[in-house]
Amino acid sequence: MADDNPLTVFVAENAQVADAVIGLLAGAGIPADAVVPPAEASSDPLTGASEVVWRRNEFEVRVRDGAQAGAAKELLDGALAAAAVRAVRERRAGRTGTVAAVCEECGAASEWAAAEMGTTQDCPHCGAYMDIPDPDDDWSGVDTGADDEEDGDGPEPEEGKT
Repeated sequence: MADDNPLTVFVAENAQVADAVIGLLAGAGIPADAVVPPAEASSDPLTGASEVVWRRNEFEVRVRDGAQAGAAKELLDGALAAAAVRAVRERRAGRTGTVAAVCEECGAASEWAAAEMGTTQDCPHCGAYMDIPDPDDDWSGVDTGADDEEDGDGPEPEEGKT
C-alpha cells in the first residue's frame, strides 16, 4: 500500500487518473511518476502452492523529491476537495422535478426546483432563510447543539430566575 513508501502521495485506480495527478503536480513544479506496485507472492503453508497477486488496478503516484511530498499531498487534498464539490454541484444541477420544503420560521410549505436541494433560500411566505433538504446530505453525525435547547435538555434556570 502507499503508506509504506514516503514518496507516494496518491494511489490512482487507473493510468489515466495517475497521469492527470502527475500533470497537476507538474503544473505546481513538483515532478512525479506513476509506479505500478510489484506483484506480491504468497504460499500456502500446508500445500506449498504459491500464488502471485498483481495489483494492476493500483498506480502509485510518487514524487521524485521526498522534501516535496508534503506540498504535493496538500495540493492534492485541495484539488480533490474542489473536485468533490464540483461533482456535488453538477449532480444537483442535473436534478429535475420539484421538492417540497417547510419553513422552520413560519411553518409554510413551498415547492422548489429539485436543483435547489441542498441550498438555502428565502421563504416566499415570510422571507426567512430556509434550508431546502438534500437527501444526499447526511447530517446524522453533526451536533448542532439546537436539540439541547429545543428539547429542554439545556441547563436549568437558576432558582428565582426565568
